[in-house]
Amino acid sequence: MGSLAKSDRGIQFGRSLVFDFDSLEQKNSFARYLPEHERFYDRTEGDLPADASSFAGILRAADLLSRSILVLDVQLLDGVLFLDRGPATVRQLLARDPGHAMLTVLSRAPSLPESLRSLLLGPDEEAKTLTGFEFSSLGLFDPGLPRRVAQNLKCRSNQRIRECSPADIARTVAAELQAASKGAGTGPATQPTGDYLKLAITWESWFDEADARGITVQQWDRDFDLRSSLVSRQRSTERSLAEAQKALSSVLYRSQALSLLESFDRLATSEYGGELRDWWMNAYFDALGRQHGANWLRFRQDRDTGNPPRRFLRTLKGHAAEPTIGFQGSLVTTLHDMPGQAYALMRHQAREAIRDWHANPSQRTSDNLAYTVANADLTVSRRRVRSAMWKRVALTVVPAATGVLGASFFASLLAGVGTALLSILVAVPLVEFTDLHATRKKAMRAYIHFPAIQP
Repeated sequence: MGSLAKSDRGIQFGRSLVFDFDSLEQKNSFARYLPEHERFYDRTEGDLPADASSFAGILRAADLLSRSILVLDVQLLDGVLFLDRGPATVRQLLARDPGHAMLTVLSRAPSLPESLRSLLLGPDEEAKTLTGFEFSSLGLFDPGLPRRVAQNLKCRSNQRIRECSPADIARTVAAELQAASKGAGTGPATQPTGDYLKLAITWESWFDEADARGITVQQWDRDFDLRSSLVSRQRSTERSLAEAQKALSSVLYRSQALSLLESFDRLATSEYGGELRDWWMNAYFDALGRQHGANWLRFRQDRDTGNPPRRFLRTLKGHAAEPTIGFQGSLVTTLHDMPGQAYALMRHQAREAIRDWHANPSQRTSDNLAYTVANADLTVSRRRVRSAMWKRVALTVVPAATGVLGASFFASLLAGVGTALLSILVAVPLVEFTDLHATRKKAMRAYIHFPAIQP
């Protein structure tokens, strides 16, 4: 990843996007997220879902490591985790009081309702039909539903969406999605029902949260320059791969790129499928980072540290890209298991370490932050306390007893030397050295570690 020094292109390390909140990542990983009421500490490894992770842990980790949690409007409006949990749960997890912003939503429109409207209308003001936006969150109902609904939306008039009031946007969009799920020739949408009604209600709850200033909505003012990012990475000398890259360079929407990549996998270019996917996806996320002046945070699963990251989330080297900070360790699971009050107290106690990390993100400043997390994670039990007390007694008494025996065994001339050594050992108990050992770098990096950063 290279140096962590601040770049001259406006990157702020306290301003971060989270790979794990990407809408497709949320949908693909939804089944392996542990519910908030369950605890990793209470579950055996074999009892956990494969590659189990935690929305609460990732949310809190991002809260510690960023001055503000940045979420794209599509990650909120089409993110299954945010839609499933809702604003009340997110506020509780982050221990925020009402009226205090818990998230910053980067939006394509001045408000969330207008952002939802624009997802279906697109940029063409003269268009008469809806866009083919793929709502990945619909994949929880049926894996093939997002693409099918997107295709059917292109055949539906956009008049109702264009003319409805901001107060009616959520239910109007949900009704259109429900109608499109039934087929291209379905009649005019009425009112949503069932799961689509629940979806509309959740959208409205996030709209209300924004109105109450529980989340901050910022309309972005920079263009999404994916084409430049793609061209800057097009260095292949293989003819078939270069031709495929040229075809993909004109694709600016991820759903279209994924469809095209799937078609390439079925052709002779399949041997380059992984490289093509790496090239386009890395350029896509780099362009997002540059657009919003942010770096990326990525939380690798604790139980999967031996496996490489997903291809398109890999740390990039040798390119003028925005920095990606990848994490390993038990930070996510530790924060998941904390009650809300404990997390709020820990965050207050760690405010100096958090400030140092924001000013200079590095392995050293993360070790200081990990120390606070480790202290908050201490398990208190009578047996452990008594064991620590007996250790202190032993480390104090044993050197003293050794000194006394040594003084009586050797000549009296050596008694003074033995007494002096004994005084030093008593004045500086060995237990202090055990405490230093407990706070060594290796122990702290069990909580937060950057595999791509040299300490």
